[in-house]
Formats: sequence, C-alpha cells, structure tokens
Amino acid sequence: MKRKSGNIEDIKFDYKTQHGQAAIGNPIPLRRSNQTSSFWVDRNLQKEAAIQHTKDMEEQFRDRIVYSRENTKLYDVDWKCLPTAKGQHIPSLDVVNIDSVSAIFRYAEAGKKTVVLNLANYKKAGGMFIQGSRSKEEEYLCHDSYLYNVLTAFPEYYDWNRQHTNRSLYLNRALYSPDIYFFQDGHKVLCDVITCAAPNRAAALKYHGVSNEENLDAVTSRIRFILEIAETQKVDTLILGAFGADVLGQKGMEVAKIFRDILRKNGWSFQKVIFAIPDYRRYGNYNKFRKVIKEK
Repeated sequence: MKRKSGNIEDIKFDYKTQHGQAAIGNPIPLRRSNQTSSFWVDRNLQKEAAIQHTKDMEEQFRDRIVYSRENTKLYDVDWKCLPTAKGQHIPSLDVVNIDSVSAIFRYAEAGKKTVVLNLANYKKAGGMFIQGSRSKEEEYLCHDSYLYNVLTAFPEYYDWNRQHTNRSLYLNRALYSPDIYFFQDGHKVLCDVITCAAPNRAAALKYHGVSNEENLDAVTSRIRFILEIAETQKVDTLILGAFGADVLGQKGMEVAKIFRDILRKNGWSFQKVIFAIPDYRRYGNYNKFRKVIKEK
C-alpha cells in the first residue's frame, strides 16, 4: 500500500449517521445542559454516533485498517533502543493551543513522517470512546479517525495490561500503528500513532502508597521510552500532549521539565516536537508547558 503521510486530501465520499449528521469531521455536539435527562439524551446520541462511526470506518477503509493492524508493532517492557539508532541534534520545541488532531493537520508535511502520541487508557482500547465520551484526548482521536478499529484488534495487549498495573504506575508498553487516517473539515491526512499510557499518579499515591519520587521515576522512564520509539521509527515530526497532567494527577510543570530536559540533553533525529495542549483553565497546562519549554 502506497504511503501518503503528510498529504492532506479531500474526503471523496459523504455518508450520514442515523441522526443525519456527517460522521466524519462533524460529530454530534455534546450539549452542556443543566438538566440531567438532557445530558443523558446527548450522551446516548454520542454513543450511537461512536458505534456508527466505527462501523462506517470498517466499511469505508477496510483495506487501510487491515494494513495498520498488520503493521502495528508492540514495544514491550524489555525493549531497548539501540544506541546506533540515535540521532545527533536537538529538535525544535513548540507549544500550541490546539488539540492533537488539529496539530496533525497543521504540521503534517508531504514526504515527512509525522506521529502523534495517543495519551491512552492503559486497560481499555479507546478508553470510553465507544460509550460516546469525549473527555480524554484518546477519545477525540478515535472520533476523528479509525484508530479505535485498529486498537481493538489487540485484546491480548490490554488483557496483559489489566493483569500488570504496577500499582497504577503502569509499565513501559506501547503500540506503534502506521498510516491512520484522521479527518477534519472535509479533509483527511495520514499519521502514525504511538499508543502509550502515562502513570496514574492520583491512584498510585492514594491507593498504593507510591511516593512522588517513584512516580517521577516512572514518568521519566515512560517519556524516554516514547521518545526512543519515535527515534527508532525515524519520525520527522512528533506531536505530544500534557501526558497525564489531568485526571491522572501528574503535575504539568514536572512533566514539561522532564520532556524538555530529555529532548535537549540527548541527541535525536526528529526535527520538530509539537506539544498540542488546549488551554483548559482547569489544569492550566498550556501556560505551564509554554513557560518551561521557553526556559533555557
């Protein structure tokens, strides 16, 4: 299958969900109603839309999905990046106030290899996407692509994860899936995806007695693991996020400093690293990352 990574293409078809809205690029909005009944009606519509989207993806992009499934690579806890795979320069770092899908469309370039980090649910493919949720970055990625169709082909990966939670710090395991189509505003573009979960600091400290030092060690190891996967895959542009600085309880400033220090102190071959972090006031990660990344 000929790779077209970085080429933004027009969508050549038009299909509707049973609710009459285009399933690609135009999700049914989740309205913020004060009435509980209205909320659940909207949530049910989102669930139906997610199920329909998954079916439509399977029908319209069957060959593409099969290709991505067959070429997905598992990076396990024992994997180590070979020193010979390392590059020698420091990539440019930027923090942008947009979501990951928008970043893919903004920064993907023809002839260049772009990869986005799926800030994944460790135990369940797509998180709560198939229930209609849009509260996590992974769920947004699934709503705007056929990523969910690919991830659900690896139940053994998630079965193993559920049996090895490492006191909620989780372990260095990831899936690298090539050539996932993402959709936005009537266009589509191919991008590779690294699916990897951040340590759940909130649960680890509250329920398992994990120290903050242990958590930081796990975060540092996980971040290096992800960057070395991108290095091994010869990525040109890497799109990242706040990596657990949300309900998982990681601290934005700490995560940003870990990323910055590893990216600046080690040689890499990729050219650009983009932190796509929408400016949500609840966590303030956009401003935190901008402050840290700008520091010399």
